[in-house]
Amino acid sequence: MAIYAVHSPALDGDPASAFDRAKILRLGFAPWGFVFGPFWLLAKRLWLALGAWILGAAIVGSAIAFGVSRPETGPLLYWLAALFIGIEGRTLQGRALAWRGLPLADIVAAGDPETAAREFLARALSRPARGAASVGPAPRANEIIGLFPQAGR
Repeated sequence: MAIYAVHSPALDGDPASAFDRAKILRLGFAPWGFVFGPFWLLAKRLWLALGAWILGAAIVGSAIAFGVSRPETGPLLYWLAALFIGIEGRTLQGRALAWRGLPLADIVAAGDPETAAREFLARALSRPARGAASVGPAPRANEIIGLFPQAGR
């Protein structure tokens, strides 16, 4: 089972209409981001991260070209950057979605994205509306809440 993050606009109105714009994002390591770092960033439209990668590559290349750094540091820094993109790539995607107006709405454990979408929709439709009255009886004033014995015993 995988963990999915569901990014959706506010569910205050009709959850079904907000669900049309929802994005399902699998959390965890991004193997394609690790292998094809800058191309993966380009495909996922992570422009700021891509710009940082290009700037870093230019700085490392210039440092090697001018003799400030040894040539062996280039591949090492490339693989460190690839590892960073693999580990943090999904987080970068989630932040980009939130910045584009799709904040994190739910975290779902499911076998595939379609099941995660169905689970999210079922949860969203079963939630009470904001400001709705709670359904259980209110606790009495002398009752202690938790796993403790009753007051006065």
